[in-house]
Amino acid sequence: MKKFVMTLVAASVVSGGIAFAASHGAMDPVKMRKDGMQTVGLAMGQVAGMAKGQVPFDPKGAVAAFKAMNYVSGTIGQFFPEGSDMAADTTAAPAIWEDMDGFNAALAKFQADTAAAIEMAPASPEDLGKALGMVGGNCKDCHEKYRVKKG
Repeated sequence: MKKFVMTLVAASVVSGGIAFAASHGAMDPVKMRKDGMQTVGLAMGQVAGMAKGQVPFDPKGAVAAFKAMNYVSGTIGQFFPEGSDMAADTTAAPAIWEDMDGFNAALAKFQADTAAAIEMAPASPEDLGKALGMVGGNCKDCHEKYRVKKG
């Protein structure tokens, strides 16, 4: 449980940093989107662990993880400005800039599905599994289309 709480604290700090940097104009878009995706990955790992029984189930923690993902899904789109596809350390695929409308639609779907998962307020690992299936499918679809696979 302590590890889970620390993970959520870290996710909150990263999310807060994204909001702060964006509001103050001091941002490297590649770093900001990587930080956001790291937040999503940490939160996803926690809910997946709960659903699989590898981490003790915590309904409030599950909702908090979905809230972190929801926040990132609603803010990360601003960190894909024109030209940031040329950064050497990005795994963002050129398809993002070639199909920005499709990418934005994928982000909107992820945001809607994480909002639905929050509303579901999973009360059991089984409920969490259903919410996770809905949310996790977004990650898979988006990564297949809009992320460059590295070695």
